[in-house]
Amino acid sequence: MKSIKTLSYLLGLLCLVLACQEEEPELQALVTPTNLVLTTNVAEDQSGFVTVTPTAENALYYHVFFNPGAEPVVVSAGETASFRYTRSGEYQQPITAVAFARGGLSSSATVLVDLNVRLRIDAATLGLLAGGDGTTPSSKRWVWDRTVGGHFGVGPLTNDFPEFFSAGPNQLNSCLYDDVLTFEHDGNDNYTYSLDAGEDNLVFINWTEVNRFFPDATPQQFADECRDITDQVPFTTNYAVIENTDGTQTLNVGSSFLSYWAVIPGQYQILELSENRLAVRGISQPFNGDDPLAWYAVFVPETMTDTGSEMLETQYDTLVWSDEFDVDGAPNPVNWTYDLGTGDNGWGNNELQSYTDATENVRVANDVLQITARATGSTGAEVYYFDDVAVADDAGTVTQTVSDFEGTAPEFTDFEGASATVVTNPDTNGNASGNVVQFTKNPGAAFFAGSFYEVSTPIDLSVNKNIKLKTWSPKIGAVVRVKLENAANTDEFYEADATTTVNNAWEELTFDFSAAGNFNYNRIVVFFDFGEVGPAASGYTSARIKTEGLQEFTYGRVAARAKLPTGGGTWPAIWMLGADYQTNPWPAAGEIDIMEHVGNQQDIIFGSTHDQNNSAGNARTGSTLVPGVSDDFHIYEVEWTSTEIQFAVDGVVYHTVSNDGSLPFNKDFFLILNVAMGGTFGGEVDAEFTESTMEVDYIRVYQ
Repeated sequence: MKSIKTLSYLLGLLCLVLACQEEEPELQALVTPTNLVLTTNVAEDQSGFVTVTPTAENALYYHVFFNPGAEPVVVSAGETASFRYTRSGEYQQPITAVAFARGGLSSSATVLVDLNVRLRIDAATLGLLAGGDGTTPSSKRWVWDRTVGGHFGVGPLTNDFPEFFSAGPNQLNSCLYDDVLTFEHDGNDNYTYSLDAGEDNLVFINWTEVNRFFPDATPQQFADECRDITDQVPFTTNYAVIENTDGTQTLNVGSSFLSYWAVIPGQYQILELSENRLAVRGISQPFNGDDPLAWYAVFVPETMTDTGSEMLETQYDTLVWSDEFDVDGAPNPVNWTYDLGTGDNGWGNNELQSYTDATENVRVANDVLQITARATGSTGAEVYYFDDVAVADDAGTVTQTVSDFEGTAPEFTDFEGASATVVTNPDTNGNASGNVVQFTKNPGAAFFAGSFYEVSTPIDLSVNKNIKLKTWSPKIGAVVRVKLENAANTDEFYEADATTTVNNAWEELTFDFSAAGNFNYNRIVVFFDFGEVGPAASGYTSARIKTEGLQEFTYGRVAARAKLPTGGGTWPAIWMLGADYQTNPWPAAGEIDIMEHVGNQQDIIFGSTHDQNNSAGNARTGSTLVPGVSDDFHIYEVEWTSTEIQFAVDGVVYHTVSNDGSLPFNKDFFLILNVAMGGTFGGEVDAEFTESTMEVDYIRVYQ
């Protein structure tokens, strides 16, 4: 050990004498890519496929632009970029590659390729999409299926369902619904797509995309806008239907889009294409860098918007079963049994009612079946109050009164199951104000349900950093969150929490905004019981009766004469379920909804089928306006054959879906009658709802 130490000392002394030092690293010179060459290969089968292999000295990677202004295909050195051109004809196409070296230095080159493209669409597909027989020139105009729930939606890429949002009938802006999509062909393999943007050339643009076209705009979060972009995006292009190796089809409209702009790069998966329905799914590439989303759209021929002229011509006229509901008391046990309770997750739909067999919920009286939904005395909603929003110093002294709600009430925007409104103070003990804000967290509301309003004078946090708020809570320990944000730029915000310490009484809470940024705070967002979902208590009773195991049948005509309940949140239905659902779970078992109605869309009647390919928000659904469905009896029918299922009201057909051997509508089904409350389709229940009844005069099956 001593000899080693001595050696180390001598080496150190030698290094000192010779002025040893570490070598400085040499900086690598930055070199621009040179000798950029694009090797192209054009498929000889007129399919439009082109591959490009870029090579250059000193290049690390390449951006290949197959169309000017389009998004590039990014490849590393030695890789090949591929693209398919879908415009038929003989033409030259410029292709540009940009080579990148270390430090971002780049060089570019462009080549012209000669194309001879003939993307032939088979006659059957072409006839469905563009009309005619698919061999002679024709065109077909499509519009949004606006009267049907689920005609527009968005969801994650992880499933084939618009999980995040599914539009109800006529829910979106009219600038979307006046768009017309036209597909043409000339009989010589040339296919033209055009989008008529309707009034004032306005199209509906996803809010994240507004700044792509209008850099100076200030779009609000989740608020899509109507804009004229006809001078920035092609509204007439060629189209193609690409047959994929997995058996699916892709509708390609080049650099155009199908009515709603969400940065879907011309490629839409065809979910369904029939004579009367075009359903597609496109994947967005958001301009603001958000994650991609799956967007769903359903269109129908423009001629179908004039519905109501086709009368039901039945092939079934032999009555094989009926219940005329002419004996008072409980429903006939020979025909009916009951579903009871709340089922699993509100019968799979977040419904709020509990089903019973009690006389007050289901009975036969005065020659009609009566199914009555009733409020049990509590809606299950949680009600909070707040008042006197103010800025205060550290001693608690108010330096700016923001809102006392005694003058003109602000306009509240509610989201995710909450609601807010100015009301007379229900408890003046501890707060003498005349008016306060009532905040309601409804059953099933999201944990971040809240409401916001805007103030005319921005909140001044330049000196004093505390926000005070009087609150009234039904429980101790509820988290109250206050969020201040800039209405013009919702990325500029700050939020703080406080917790209630008393219940059923007023208290003053203080929120610490000392770390808030120096923004223009002119919007106040309030959350109560933040982090907890809305209450689960149903608060409602109703009934659901069924013929399962008693009366089941395959094919036929079902006719029910009924008068429907009224009130926001009511959801009556006359429907059928596949009898094998216990071993072949829904939706594979199949469902036929003869009649559905929701009180939040009064007088609109829905008819739907659900199967393994089309269920929930993606069901094959039609709707029609029937004035007075809660005032008068109407006849709701379905004509069910091996080839199609027709839906009619008072003998008028308003919706038809196809049937074939691949679908579950070729076996026994049983009947169900019920009135649900709330849920995914019924929506928010009117706070004033007490009870309402569906009356059924008869239900009959013909074969």
